[in-house]
Amino acid sequence: MDNPNNKSAPQSRQSAEQAIQDILAQFKIQTNHPEPCLLEAEQRVSNPGLDDPALQQWQTLPFVTIDNPDSTDLDQALLIETHENGGYRVRYALADAAYYVPPGSELFREALRRGVTYYTPLLAAPMLPDSLSSGLISLNPGVDRRALVFDMLLKEDGFVLNTSVTRALIRSQGKLSYAAVQNFLDADNSELSKHEYQDTAFAPSLRLLQELGEILIQRARDRDVIPFNRSEAQILITDEGITLSQRKRVRTEKYNEQISLLCNMQGAEMLMGLSQDNEELQAIFRAHDAPLSGRLSALRQLLADFSESPGLGEQWRWNKDQSLADYVTSLPDTAQTRGKLLAVERQILVSNQASEYRSEPGRHHALAATSYARFSSPMREIVGIFTHKELLEAMGVSPSPYAVNTANFENDNALREAVIEIANQSRQTQKQINKAVEFYALQSVLETDLHAYANAKQPKPKRRAIVMGFKRDRIYLSCSEIAADLKVRKSDIESQYQTTYQLSELAAEPTSDNAPVWRLGDDVLVSTQDFDKSAKRFVLNLHQLDEVD
Repeated sequence: MDNPNNKSAPQSRQSAEQAIQDILAQFKIQTNHPEPCLLEAEQRVSNPGLDDPALQQWQTLPFVTIDNPDSTDLDQALLIETHENGGYRVRYALADAAYYVPPGSELFREALRRGVTYYTPLLAAPMLPDSLSSGLISLNPGVDRRALVFDMLLKEDGFVLNTSVTRALIRSQGKLSYAAVQNFLDADNSELSKHEYQDTAFAPSLRLLQELGEILIQRARDRDVIPFNRSEAQILITDEGITLSQRKRVRTEKYNEQISLLCNMQGAEMLMGLSQDNEELQAIFRAHDAPLSGRLSALRQLLADFSESPGLGEQWRWNKDQSLADYVTSLPDTAQTRGKLLAVERQILVSNQASEYRSEPGRHHALAATSYARFSSPMREIVGIFTHKELLEAMGVSPSPYAVNTANFENDNALREAVIEIANQSRQTQKQINKAVEFYALQSVLETDLHAYANAKQPKPKRRAIVMGFKRDRIYLSCSEIAADLKVRKSDIESQYQTTYQLSELAAEPTSDNAPVWRLGDDVLVSTQDFDKSAKRFVLNLHQLDEVD
């Protein structure tokens, strides 16, 4: 594993915090806002527009937000009900950021410079000042808030019958977490009687979220959306420093995700429909092109070769009459085959192209959607504010009453291009920040391994990992214990086993019969052998599962 900075991984909270601050500084990310923005934010807080007579008065409806427990910028609140003709009525309330942040304002100008809210395990660098992003615009519980509400009627099978959008005044009845909602949905009858959500006005909505969520997940499968096994790296800063672990997503996150995706797909359809009669509409879409034909051909051949690996067979071959989604869902998912399945999914993912924001609608390959737009994160993405504004204007609604500095104002066409450019750029910046933070955390873990071994406190830990792929002189691993992807150099295992290795797309094979073969999808053990100061990288070793010290 490479260490480009050749710095020791600090083990204190203070040094971990400083490291993350340094990473943000490296990307010129600021956590504070310029004085003109703060003054405008103060003016918004003093004149919040909550008495707007055009707002639907929905404060008594049992909307709730569902997010991570530490989230403070609450963009979305939901309410799901059955309706009289059967099926569902979904009201998905989105923070009305476009009302408070019009183009030409200092707030919009700064938001356009940043593009998004940048997140790290320590802190967020908010796109909007905290008094707005965690205060006035955030759909906090127990307070009145402006919202742009997608009001969607669905059939019992999840097919959308009608979608309308309106501005409303809502009052969230709870700031719920994914884990807490999942606990409620999983509770048995004896536990339910004591559960804090059981007798609330929003309890029926949570039940319907589960019911409709499962239906929408199935509809996605019917569209040939690949159900990838997703998990997240969880990085925590403690008094001992920084820790890295894997966090599995609970089912409730997938339900909420399906509602959000539905809203964004419906919003894109509305933009396309309105643009037919409105040349002034400057819509923004997120498109995801299908993999290039050459990559798909290479993937098909790789999977055909993979099916001939020891212990597999024709079930692992991607047949020409199968969609990739059907292929993946047909594969066995057992303790013995889990590594093989995850390795196949990784190979599919690396064959994909990246999604991007564009001015023209285009198919979103990963979602199997004809079009997709970003409405659901208006406080955290400049593209959300702009998209809200454009939809409202196309509906004949004034997005914002606040006075702006005309010197800051650009025409909508030029502004759209600027929004698209920064939206695509900031997504890449967030990925680079994530990578830098994860590297720092991993560096800390591996140096701790070496430090403990050097002081004879414990043997070098061997962690379970999965071989995810091969490239030139490297073997790629996924280690769930520390939620990290690792790279083992060919030269390191050659030194370890005193033999040469030949790498292909499917295996690393030794010239000696006494050394192990490492195959795609294998469950292995990995340990930290040393730190190579001259190459500024960690030396990793591979071990078979039955290997003992």
